[in-house]
Amino acid sequence: MPDTHEIALVEAQARCPKRMLHGPCGGVRPGNVCEVDATLPCPYLAIADSLAWRLNAPLTPPTSRKTHSGPLAARLQGGGFALVAEVYAPDSADLSELLRRYEPLRGRVDAVNVADNALATPHTSALATAAMFERQGSAAILNMTCRDRNRIALQSDLLGAVALGVQHVFCITGDHPALGDHRQSRAVFELDSLELIAMARRLRDEGCLHNGRPLQQAPTYMIGAAGSPFSPPHALQAERASAKVAAGADFIQTQAVFDLALFRPFVRHMGELGALQHAWLIAGLAVVTTLEQALWLQAEVPGALVPEEFIALLRRTPGPQRRAAGLAYSAEMLAELRATPGVSGALLFPLGGDIESMGELIERAGG
Repeated sequence: MPDTHEIALVEAQARCPKRMLHGPCGGVRPGNVCEVDATLPCPYLAIADSLAWRLNAPLTPPTSRKTHSGPLAARLQGGGFALVAEVYAPDSADLSELLRRYEPLRGRVDAVNVADNALATPHTSALATAAMFERQGSAAILNMTCRDRNRIALQSDLLGAVALGVQHVFCITGDHPALGDHRQSRAVFELDSLELIAMARRLRDEGCLHNGRPLQQAPTYMIGAAGSPFSPPHALQAERASAKVAAGADFIQTQAVFDLALFRPFVRHMGELGALQHAWLIAGLAVVTTLEQALWLQAEVPGALVPEEFIALLRRTPGPQRRAAGLAYSAEMLAELRATPGVSGALLFPLGGDIESMGELIERAGG
């Protein structure tokens, strides 16, 4: 007979639009309400003490860390500070223009992070885009969401990615279709991010599929996962990111950092939980160059705590000078992240299709 904790989890999962087993997701909004339905309090917060992913003790230090290949792994394993550039695939059957615009970043960033139909809107296949970047000579991190695929398709794509040369996968639950422009779409969400991480690790480390059937050749990717330092409830987020490390993540990439006072305790807590002995932490950095971008982030993106002081700075800066002011702000933030113990890199988010802003930021920050 199920106990009260199991019953509470089943009830929470039934109320969650993503039907997560390991909630809450990173989309909880201020007031602890669901990103999909602002009238729905996140059902997992009421049972936070009994959630299945909670850690009973710090992670055991590894006897040795798994060695990976590629420029991103080399940077991280060598103790350097990695730079990753976000890629949003276009609405096009031709990727040549996208590749052309990212070409100046090749050799200046350690990898490109290819979003998988971000904000639940369809774009060119992330798998195809990542493979094209690899063909161009840029290491790609393939984002994989649970929103659109069941475990059969997810395993198929994990294996196919490595066959196409992609050596990094980033496992996330994904945005709900209600947030995108195809709201009539039926979401899958058979798994959530922790389950996908564990499944990806089993393929790699145990050489078998989810059902135990052995593989002829196991994949050799690095596994990434998302961290949400700025999503409520803040007290749980470092532990949840650490639980993803326990499930098999080799690196954690976070939401965009604007609030260092909130971010640094998150990093310290991950360190205290032993997660940073097993995995690398890559901090998100949104390259904001216009007032409109800052206001959009503040209003529309869960966890984007854009400071009022930064918005005020952009408001009082004359229009032609706002780009320089935004880049200067981002360069200062990048320097702060480099100086934060436990942070091993930065993930640069271009806004409004402004791919070139990432190169300008790297140049301003000294290369």
